[in-house]
Amino acid sequence: MRKTYFASGIIVSALILSSFLPKNKEELKSNPAELQKADTYAVDINKSKIYWTGKGVGKQHTGFVTIQSGTVLIDTKTVTGGFMYINMKSITNTDIKDAGFNKNLVDHLKSPDFFFAAKFPTSTFKIIKAERLDVPEGQPNYKVLGELTIKGIKKPIEFLSTIKYIKKSIVITGDAEFDRTIYDVKYNSGNFFQDLGDKLIEDKVQLKLDIHAEIK
Repeated sequence: MRKTYFASGIIVSALILSSFLPKNKEELKSNPAELQKADTYAVDINKSKIYWTGKGVGKQHTGFVTIQSGTVLIDTKTVTGGFMYINMKSITNTDIKDAGFNKNLVDHLKSPDFFFAAKFPTSTFKIIKAERLDVPEGQPNYKVLGELTIKGIKKPIEFLSTIKYIKKSIVITGDAEFDRTIYDVKYNSGNFFQDLGDKLIEDKVQLKLDIHAEIK
């Protein structure tokens, strides 16, 4: 059970990303003039994933969550907005091979101890803007500024991203990091509990985004 709880806390944070489809265009961009000239790209939910890594004392666990739906706005090969929904019921662990331990972990992550998927089935990610960077080829060419909402709690987030344009599609990849405790995911956090020993789970969760989208 120690292994299960450890992984739980870790994955918990990782989920995040959670993500994001606009209910209306105002969710994507506040400037109507820019909306009119931007192209809308629909996220390919079959190809897109958000991978997570959570760490503890001498250990780490990995997995992913899927995107339920989403859109990205592109104007002259520049990202001008976006909104996605992340399916919190899709929480998946990829490193625990034992089926029983794996299920226990995933069930725990979906419980009120962590993401409470029954009450908060989706997380959202809003792209406020993406700043193009003047960097050598092969390095992240955008800084993405956005808002990540998990368990109904919205916080700012920013990360470096690589965006590739391929005919009428785009691929967005990038590494992000967030503090799970600001989303009320405090399980076995050293900042809230003492004497955890090897049960301690780091507050920071690493994410790898792999987002594919095609023009509508």
